[in-house]
Amino acid sequence: MLHWLMMFALVQGATVMLEDFEQPKELRLGGMQIHPSSQVRLSTERPFEGKRCAELRYRFEQVQGLQYLEVIAPHRLSGKPRRISVAVWGDGSGNIVRVRFVDKNGEWHQFDLGTLHFQGWRRLWTRLDAPHGHWGGDGNGQLDEPITFFSLVLDSLVRPSEGVVAFDAVTVHYGEEERPPVTVQFVPTKQWGYFWGKGDVPSGKLVFTAQQPVTVEVTVRLLNHREEAIRQLWQGKVTVLPDKPLERPLSLSLNAFGVYFVQVQMGEWSKAFSLCWLPEPTLLWNDSPFGVCTHFGQHKHKVPDTLELIRKMGAAQIRDELYWNDVEREKGKFTFPAYYDAYMQAASKLGLRPLIIFNYANKHYDGGVAPHTEEGRQAFARYCRELMSRYGTICRHWEVWNEPNIGFWKPKPNPADYTELLKTVYQVVKATDPMATVVGVCTAGTDFGFIEEVLKRDGGKFMDAISVHPYRYPRSPEASDFVGEMQRLKGLLEKYGVGHLKVWLTEFGYPTHTGGTPQWLSAANIVRTYLWALTLPFIERVFVYDFQDDGEDPNYNEHNFGLIRFDSSPKVPYAAYNTMVRMLVGKKFVRRWEVGENAAALEFAGESGNVLAVWAIKGKQTLTLSVPTKAVRFVDLMGNERRISVQGGKVTVAVTEEPSFLVWRTSEQGKRASR
Repeated sequence: MLHWLMMFALVQGATVMLEDFEQPKELRLGGMQIHPSSQVRLSTERPFEGKRCAELRYRFEQVQGLQYLEVIAPHRLSGKPRRISVAVWGDGSGNIVRVRFVDKNGEWHQFDLGTLHFQGWRRLWTRLDAPHGHWGGDGNGQLDEPITFFSLVLDSLVRPSEGVVAFDAVTVHYGEEERPPVTVQFVPTKQWGYFWGKGDVPSGKLVFTAQQPVTVEVTVRLLNHREEAIRQLWQGKVTVLPDKPLERPLSLSLNAFGVYFVQVQMGEWSKAFSLCWLPEPTLLWNDSPFGVCTHFGQHKHKVPDTLELIRKMGAAQIRDELYWNDVEREKGKFTFPAYYDAYMQAASKLGLRPLIIFNYANKHYDGGVAPHTEEGRQAFARYCRELMSRYGTICRHWEVWNEPNIGFWKPKPNPADYTELLKTVYQVVKATDPMATVVGVCTAGTDFGFIEEVLKRDGGKFMDAISVHPYRYPRSPEASDFVGEMQRLKGLLEKYGVGHLKVWLTEFGYPTHTGGTPQWLSAANIVRTYLWALTLPFIERVFVYDFQDDGEDPNYNEHNFGLIRFDSSPKVPYAAYNTMVRMLVGKKFVRRWEVGENAAALEFAGESGNVLAVWAIKGKQTLTLSVPTKAVRFVDLMGNERRISVQGGKVTVAVTEEPSFLVWRTSEQGKRASR
């Protein structure tokens, strides 16, 4: 019967319940490093639909190595579905759910459904044309029909951890997604939806258009930064005529700062538009460690508008590139695109300091692969000199290549060749500008093997700072031991006599694609990574990747790293970044407070006062803290501020995975401020 239902759905573009766990033909536990207490069973305690669901009790204890569990319930599919959805009972653990298929050639395909940062039932889904992991078989990365749904996977992002999750209503969807006959846009009264200060009241309108006369039922809701419904803004029918856009003003009536989503629903189709309302733009200061990666070198941003958004957010530095191939198109002749000049000059006018990457190969040298001959290295050095000659008054920080430990160094990574290029570039840069900063290594991840090969060849003596890209998404910085990894890097530098080198983190991030990290959690993890980095005195600069989404495919991680969307509208990390920088302007790390294993409290201080950043590592925590003052302000990650009561020298605060900030002044700081 299921086979014929799928054949009908394939023709009609319908949906099919693949497994409801009422009477599964097969249900068993699989995985790697399975703890004896882990088990899967049918349960009647909490079904999503019907009478039963699959309940998975898990326990992850191993600190190292691959560790996951599978709920195996195979079903062969007719045709190729467009997407799959699964009802998941989350336990708030932060572990991740994936779905696994095997195709006719024995190739395995694994798609992310999402992390369990929620409790209770929620339907998770993924498109089956989304980027995904695959192995075995013919290795072509394609779901070759016929395909078999094999299992649901619970992967251990948090260790140790134990709990209970459940699965139900595994559904496959055939055909193209139905789109409403009406196109709708939310048009905020301020460009892209950025509002600043209490006097700048957020507002906007909906604009409906259609190709033919149509009447549709519309529901409009306001969601908070966690994409939870706050209230219904409007519901009713709209009639739209061709070539006559219908406009409907929206009264948002917001009473707190933050990022909000205007969700428009027509039938099963819905879309969320964003806006943000923040207290104020952030001031920049000379030794600010805060930076963002941009793609002006790829002509992806607006000048100067994107730079204005960066400045207001609080990043003091941008990391970008000026490609060798773009400036030496004809051998020996250098020309500079007007767009390069425009973005560099605009950055300078706004007080933003560029870190520019000397980047990639040139078709005229070494066969178009990475420089590996003396001629190639000298040609690359000329390119570096030309960039410094043109932009040296704007840019004083230069990075040598990007991620040479992976495919960006062609034909394949070679630490010996990279080290020789680094030495050549360092000498040219210092001869041109002795005060310039040369940043070297720049590995994807913290690649200790590659780094050590460079250090063995004395590469550490030919840089002023070493850079790494410590990506760890979707794991939090605590679950992935970010601090331990950075301390290990410091130890490696000391081993080779270059412990004086500062560390620059020139990329890290948390993409918000379907099945990736929710926007609110991306914001929390970005801020937490910054806060931990600032506790380490050898880390000097931190650049988040990247400022703006690189595309509009919701399923592709590389299109969803941004702090703002591809269309320049805000995402939650933009607001969080602004709050973080405003709280930490001119402050240095003082100490870590003892608040137990499942919370963190980091104190920073400067002339303007003290700030204690506090958060729960997982879930929620209530903390009672001793404070050296009678007046404390509490600021949440969206920038909302309130006074909290100090009783007997103590305050009690409820914290979540989103960092909050306790702010106070000591009596001596107050005296200095009043002078």
